[in-house]
Amino acid sequence: MNSPSHTWLRRLSKLTVFSTLFLIFAGALVKSHEVGLSVPDWPTTYGRQMFAFPLSEMVGGIFYEHGHRLTATIVGFFTLVQTVWLGFSTEPQWLKKLGYFALGAVILQGLFGGITVLYFLPPPVSIIHGILAQTFFIMTIVLAYGLSIERTKRVESDWPIDFKKGALIIGGLVYIQLVIGALMRHTASGLAIPDFPTMGGLWFPTFSETMINNINAHLFDLDLDMVSRTQVIIHFMHRLVAVIIIGAIGFFAHRYSSFLKQDKTTRLTMWTIVAIVALQFTLGAATVLTERSPFIASFHVLTGAALLGACSLFTLRIHPQKWSDWKSG
Repeated sequence: MNSPSHTWLRRLSKLTVFSTLFLIFAGALVKSHEVGLSVPDWPTTYGRQMFAFPLSEMVGGIFYEHGHRLTATIVGFFTLVQTVWLGFSTEPQWLKKLGYFALGAVILQGLFGGITVLYFLPPPVSIIHGILAQTFFIMTIVLAYGLSIERTKRVESDWPIDFKKGALIIGGLVYIQLVIGALMRHTASGLAIPDFPTMGGLWFPTFSETMINNINAHLFDLDLDMVSRTQVIIHFMHRLVAVIIIGAIGFFAHRYSSFLKQDKTTRLTMWTIVAIVALQFTLGAATVLTERSPFIASFHVLTGAALLGACSLFTLRIHPQKWSDWKSG
């Protein structure tokens, strides 16, 4: 199907994907600058309707927080239009249902965003807000791929079952890493281990009182808040899973290099994943070494989402075209 209506729906789905990625970056900027309460009311902005708030007053933290709200509203509008459009289209039922789920997810995401403000940024709600953002992002990618010409014209390849499982495992690891990342950011654990590549002056952490005291002494010298053992463990888990992901992607790319050569699109997607994970690791290290520079930390979140998106797209490209064939595929 390539009617004008389908063409514009396909373009809207892609626009929603990239808008969502930008929204995740905008949210990261809010957290990295610690300006989540720069606009203390919701859904209004200092008593005004959101789009009536003067641009001249968007200064300091208000610029990031109010900008985040505006972007979120635009993404919500795109999702609403996409869902209604899908509902009246002749697309498969699974795509229509996913559209409804995506709309429900973006509405729920908006409510969680409001709750974080009204209840003064409670960590559990903020963590869920961050995780749901990544989950919604995956939904937008599946919708865009489901509507793509590539999916309808793609010739099924006889990929090994271990190859398909490996792609799913890597995607799952990246998702888990982003969950840990949200937990780390919203429990103030981003600098719970302030040195890199060592950890509290050690190559292999012991989590002993000595290690925690060394870390807090380092933080004191930097004029930063002290941390607990729990925060140190959360931060360490983020580093550990990062190393596991790098190893898994490297092993996967090497082991299945001959299969990847068979399909140009799949190969390019894999090398994109490799490039993003290299950039992500570099930004992670820079985040620590720059004492969590707001823009570096935010780009770290952005590339994390981009990595999740690339892994999701890779998985879709090597699995069956029809959702009903996934179990047998």
